[in-house]
Amino acid sequence: MKKMMILAVVGVGIFFNSCTDFMDIESRTAITDEAVWSSKSATGMYVNETYNKTLDGPLYCMTKGIRDWYSFDHAWTDDMGISGFISLSEFSFTAATIPEPFKSRWDALYENIRRTNLGLEKIAASEVLSDTEKERFLGDMYFLRALNYLELWRFWGGVPLVKKALNKEVDDIYYERSTSEETMKFIIEDFGEAAKRLPKRSELPAEEYGRATKGAAVGFQAVTYLHAAGVIDAKYYEDAANTADILINGELKGEYSLFRENDGDPNEKSTTKKLSKKAENFANLFLEAYEGNEEVIFDVQYKNPERHQQGYQTIAAPGYPGVGSDYGWGNSNPSQMLVDAFEMQDGTPFDWNDPEEAAHPYENRDARFYASILYDGVVWKDSTLSLSTNRYVWDENDRRKWKNVTDNLPNGLYCSKVEATKTGYFIRKHQNEAVSCGTKNRYLNRDGEGGNLIVLRYAEILLTYAEAKNEFSGPDQTVYDAINHVRRRAGQPEISGLGQAELRERIRNERRVELAFENKRYFDIMRWRIGDKVLVGPFYKMEITYQRPAEMVPTAVSVPSYNPRAVYFTRIFDSQKNYLLPIPQHAISRNPKLAGHQNPGW
Repeated sequence: MKKMMILAVVGVGIFFNSCTDFMDIESRTAITDEAVWSSKSATGMYVNETYNKTLDGPLYCMTKGIRDWYSFDHAWTDDMGISGFISLSEFSFTAATIPEPFKSRWDALYENIRRTNLGLEKIAASEVLSDTEKERFLGDMYFLRALNYLELWRFWGGVPLVKKALNKEVDDIYYERSTSEETMKFIIEDFGEAAKRLPKRSELPAEEYGRATKGAAVGFQAVTYLHAAGVIDAKYYEDAANTADILINGELKGEYSLFRENDGDPNEKSTTKKLSKKAENFANLFLEAYEGNEEVIFDVQYKNPERHQQGYQTIAAPGYPGVGSDYGWGNSNPSQMLVDAFEMQDGTPFDWNDPEEAAHPYENRDARFYASILYDGVVWKDSTLSLSTNRYVWDENDRRKWKNVTDNLPNGLYCSKVEATKTGYFIRKHQNEAVSCGTKNRYLNRDGEGGNLIVLRYAEILLTYAEAKNEFSGPDQTVYDAINHVRRRAGQPEISGLGQAELRERIRNERRVELAFENKRYFDIMRWRIGDKVLVGPFYKMEITYQRPAEMVPTAVSVPSYNPRAVYFTRIFDSQKNYLLPIPQHAISRNPKLAGHQNPGW
């Protein structure tokens, strides 16, 4: 039975099920203010609800965040009428037409901030909580307020900083926009206040797993500094490195480690038919059976393994026409550019100009490729996925004939079914091959993986340290130790002896493959300011065409031909404005102090 997150002080569980199916808790407006803050139990429920509201959003929701649909390393199909997803990846919108969930997310974040501000004021003044209980709840509130502002800041830059619970009857509710740096420093301060009050992971009672910890607060400080180094001033790289190092070699050393980092033979070969031990370990890191493992710094808790129509596995798992509920909808498909980013097992870049690699592109790749990507010819749920434009099959009605099947291929690229991939790939990461998922009947319950959504893990901290240290002081052994620590877990060769610029590119690629489909790529592109290089022009897909066997015998082999530069759609990125989203027009219209302070270019 799935572990529940508990607020131990009050015995109230925190549950997360899906983006729109969070546990209903009685509205705070339905009871008196006095009733809430005069009771330990009601105060705990208020904290509980604040967690729910903060983590119900595109960054923290299984059905939105885990797909990372604004990362541009995979594409949404348009089969379900989700034009907002498509327009975001093409930046084809205005301040008035910004797609969901961002149109409403601005308002939701400020609602959450008011909730945390009220909690901070009332908890500090509580007469029913002990000092220890106050400090713990205050730590939760500071942490959650910082998360809300972090999301605002990374998407919109400097924002109005509201530091108290406003009362529209007596307060000036309109605030001017703070600078990006002022906003960043406020976020850092809040995470710092949280870190002072929150326990270490090792001090956290088992029944409280899922609440914020000191490690989570410090880890998010490092994330904030790293983003600031790119969008504000490179001086913050040093702060990012020093903060990340608290979890690696400082006060929090030993609190976290890489999941099964020493398990499996690094020389074991991955094949197109099964996962190596290294690939299996990486795949298992994200599954329900291993949730709360030693690598997890902060994750979103889900209440049980039953998934609903918009659960991740239902959305992303390969479709399989005619099979029904055991398969998914397959609506989010990896790009060819991401596939090409995975190295060979010997540590060299994959090269389409190499005849051997081009003829067998899915062999001898980084173990994380097999744990993250489903591709043509891979065995999934005891069936071989056929992701080609065609397929030759032996015609049982004519023993001397091969038949070219161009439609109704199981998962085929040109299959007329909506479950077909549009890029030649499906996402494997986060998915449990052993469970069922999905059906076209959205009103039926369906089974599926109920694993938590990992928001921050130790591998990211190691890569944060490596990047930040390399940027402010250049390569040294600590930088190599950090990145090689991650690479060893995957069975990839260690790297050494590189100059700063070359090492920078290796670290960036390491983040891309290690953190694929974890809501990191978008922010990396934004802070590196490389949108004009990687977010313009064609979005490539794979087209595989099989040749008819020369021999007219059932044992003959149909040989594939690969086209890795077929175009799915063409992207447009304007470096003058697209590094930030536009503040929704309705927010500017409501706040006269925001007038004239829209983000540049919008």
